[in-house]
Amino acid sequence: MASAALNLARWSALGLGILYGWTHHRSLVHAEQKRKEEEAYKHKQELIEKARAAYAAKISVGSDVIKDPNDPRFDLEKLLTSVEKSA
Repeated sequence: MASAALNLARWSALGLGILYGWTHHRSLVHAEQKRKEEEAYKHKQELIEKARAAYAAKISVGSDVIKDPNDPRFDLEKLLTSVEKSA
């Protein structure tokens, strides 16, 4: 028969092993979740940069006509004239 001290040591080791496994699993899940969030954030940043580049290309395509109404050099008459010529 096993003594009480040996049984206590076995049960303690089992409990500590379960506790360690649970905390280790939790840390791995947390790290994976954080990695996925960072990946999603980087993807969104790339999409924003692509959209900015496309918008800048759209504005600067063609002649010296400024198509951005927020630009202080924007001239509606020039824009309408260029649209008439292209149509």
